[in-house]
Amino acid sequence: MAGALLLSGGMDSAALAWWKRPALAINVDYGQRPAVAERKAAKTVAEEIGIPFEAISIDLSSLGAGTMVGGPAIAGAPTPEWWPFRNQILVTLAGAVALRHPGIDAIWIGSVKEDRVNGDGSPEFRQAIDRLMRLQEGGIGVDAPAAHLSASELVEESQVPPHVLGWTHSCFVSNEPCLKCRGCAKHLTVLEAVGRRW
Repeated sequence: MAGALLLSGGMDSAALAWWKRPALAINVDYGQRPAVAERKAAKTVAEEIGIPFEAISIDLSSLGAGTMVGGPAIAGAPTPEWWPFRNQILVTLAGAVALRHPGIDAIWIGSVKEDRVNGDGSPEFRQAIDRLMRLQEGGIGVDAPAAHLSASELVEESQVPPHVLGWTHSCFVSNEPCLKCRGCAKHLTVLEAVGRRW
């Protein structure tokens, strides 16, 4: 299976890129506040590994909610940075990009165990979106090769080197780490957990 990875520039997708070496890395600026830093990180990681890199931009900020867009959260949102249907949209966009690259038959996403808090991080979502994508033109599926691992287990399993993790950007609210959001907190926790092997 030749996969195209949605490479956000965060720790999980960077570790997955290092581990699985996808045929293509795709980064999407969809109007999120940290888009510039995420793209810079994703491009640097792809170049280090030697993965072809494609970046697209489509402004969906009018659909966003919560800290990732700098607006109020939707009532009942599971997390402060929840963006409605984000993963479904990103997978669909990545599939459209991947169709231009013969031989790619799956979009890989960097979901890990911790992502189950959101509906679109659940095994049920992945199974449903995989079926939906395969029904459409090109028959490209969806896979999450690290979904059975926690973020720190993924970093350990991938053996991604410290300097590559150093390029990643996990902040949900800014192009500079705020050190307060859940993304920054997870980033620091994982670095602390895996730091013992370095």
